[in-house]
Amino acid sequence: MGAVVGQGNSENENKKRNEEVAQKQTEALQEKATEKKVAVQNQFAGLTKRNEDYMFRLNRVLEERDFPAEKRTAAIQEMTTELLEKQRQGVIAAKYYGTVTERAQEIIAGPKKVYTPPAFWKIALDNGLMIFTLFCAMYAVLNQFSVKGGQTNNGILTLLVTSAFAGTGMAYFYRVTGQRRSGGKKMPFWRVILVSLAFMLLWVAIYTLIAQVPFLNQGLSVFAYAVLAVLAFGLRYLLKKKLDIPARPF
Repeated sequence: MGAVVGQGNSENENKKRNEEVAQKQTEALQEKATEKKVAVQNQFAGLTKRNEDYMFRLNRVLEERDFPAEKRTAAIQEMTTELLEKQRQGVIAAKYYGTVTERAQEIIAGPKKVYTPPAFWKIALDNGLMIFTLFCAMYAVLNQFSVKGGQTNNGILTLLVTSAFAGTGMAYFYRVTGQRRSGGKKMPFWRVILVSLAFMLLWVAIYTLIAQVPFLNQGLSVFAYAVLAVLAFGLRYLLKKKLDIPARPF
């Protein structure tokens, strides 16, 4: 009987001991959570309630996604400093940065690379060579099937001048339309249309005038046009790689 009572007391003591350990662990976790909450509140001190809640949730999402602690702290601190300044102007974090999930993904992915379009002269050169190639190919085909082959008054001078003018005009047009897409300084659409029409008319006028100049402007043979088209195409291909000119420059 005494052994049974002793065993019962031992079980009670173990149970009590386990309860005390569990209680201490719970209290430690609660204390740790409280300390963490206080630390977060201190970290976001000065923010409005909505902005503080946004930053708190963002920090938690980054932590859940195992984003490195040092980078997380730096990103959160940078955003907090920015918000302290911006919220004076009525800025709300959710509208300024997007949703918490979106912002967390942006931070994890890292800053986007700022695209710098190629120099204007590179695009003008690229387009000029393209126009030169197309005209040479077109004249080769036309002269091949023309009754009076080789009589077209479109020699080197006409091809060079009109191609250079067209290349420059197209580069300008690409830059203007590129600014409209990227949200930069925009030219009104009606002005873009007028400039395009003026460019086309001026191009035709220059083409007509230059075609009347006899020096270096006699029509070439089909073979000569074909060779020039191939050379211009090859040169453009090489320069695109050498000068790193993208297919869509702006």
